[in-house]
Amino acid sequence: MKFDSLIQSIDMGHCQDQQQREALFDLVLFLIAADGVITEKESEFIRNWLSTIEWSASVTKEEYYSSALLKCYAAIKTKTADDYLTHRAKLLIDSDIKQQAMKLVREVAVADGELDEVEQQVINLLSEVLEK
Repeated sequence: MKFDSLIQSIDMGHCQDQQQREALFDLVLFLIAADGVITEKESEFIRNWLSTIEWSASVTKEEYYSSALLKCYAAIKTKTADDYLTHRAKLLIDSDIKQQAMKLVREVAVADGELDEVEQQVINLLSEVLEK
């Protein structure tokens, strides 16, 4: 997988506030979790990436990761993924972050060599929301 190169494809320095950092992280995490299984390599990637993000929240990064993952799985299980993704995507307000988010989710989706139907649906929805 090309996860290591994905870390370098986005400059978190452009992301000016915690809310946007969290939203971007949530979108990538959702894409990884969308198929219902997070592989060890994907888990390692997302945790390593989270460790590089500037953090100014009241919860630790590990607590945030755990909470965000539960929210992703809950959205999948309750079939509210579109609402969850739309809400998180609308928190990205800077146009360069929106562009980077789209680039990143597209790269993450195909990093395992396959683009499944759920991943394509996520990309389509995010494209609709972010490219308005």
